[in-house]
Amino acid sequence: MGEIFAPYKWEALFARWPDILAAFGTTVGISAGALVLALALGFAFSMLSVSRFKPLRGVARLYVEVVQNVPLLLQVFVLYAVFPLMGLSLASFWIGVLAIGVYHGAYMSEVVRSGIGSIHRGQFEAAKSQGFTYLQTMMLVILPQAMRIILPPLAVQAANLVKNTSVLALIAGGELMYFSNSFAGDTSYYGPAYVAAAVLYFAICFPLSRAAVYLEHRMRSHRHVVTGDATEVLEADGAEVTPGTHDLTGRAAAAALAGGVTTMMEGTTSLVPPVSDKGRYLTYAELYGVDRGAWPDPAHGSYPRPRKPRKGHAKRFASRDRRRQAGGACRGRGDRK
Repeated sequence: MGEIFAPYKWEALFARWPDILAAFGTTVGISAGALVLALALGFAFSMLSVSRFKPLRGVARLYVEVVQNVPLLLQVFVLYAVFPLMGLSLASFWIGVLAIGVYHGAYMSEVVRSGIGSIHRGQFEAAKSQGFTYLQTMMLVILPQAMRIILPPLAVQAANLVKNTSVLALIAGGELMYFSNSFAGDTSYYGPAYVAAAVLYFAICFPLSRAAVYLEHRMRSHRHVVTGDATEVLEADGAEVTPGTHDLTGRAAAAALAGGVTTMMEGTTSLVPPVSDKGRYLTYAELYGVDRGAWPDPAHGSYPRPRKPRKGHAKRFASRDRRRQAGGACRGRGDRK
């Protein structure tokens, strides 16, 4: 065991420190470029996957299924060996950025799609009622709310992306794993070479993993519901129906509805009249022309009781249904002479 990690082997490794730094920089560069590409593809195809148009959803589904079910190493070899036969030659650096970015873009697309799906449908309808286009709805209303949900799994995907750069060692990518293999093959000093690579990979991936854990804990400890500009804390409301969504439920919903909601763009439609003091809560009397007394009071639970049917109605309707089942004629008010 001592011979594997002998001091002279470490000295030989540290004598190559410029090559180590160059390989580390290449790994960081490939990871950064692939991450940008993966995020762009993930957000783009996630918006296509929730589109109203079936062909767009089919394109997004095809991309996700093909990329996720084909090994990353095979995709790298296609770019490295097959594309040059078609006259498309790329450097190893850009092969890594393209292959890893496209591969992880499919996984990030599913992460973002699940985050968009967790937002209550009422948010889409509210944005549509304000005249927002589909792109404006996504960029200004839905995605800002979904970011709190999708950030933890995105951080995990970023850490996995960094680790997957190691497959580029098979095409002489010049990153950490390629340097470790080259150094170990030239000197037979396998222990120091792979330990150093593991430490450097850990230095990149560990902060990303801790960031994912931190974001997940922060999301659990700060749960809010949002409607327009009004925000209520769910911890004070034990009657929440769907945790993790932005739907108003229970006492928080009743209080917000009774007090009125703040509109996103006042005066832009005929349904929302303009007010002089922006930011003030619009009451239901201003929004819909009804008195507040017509709505239930959540503090006292004075909900209107349902009206009972008049005496004899239930018996008459039951006898009519029996006659219909027996094939007889039904004599109601319209049948009287």
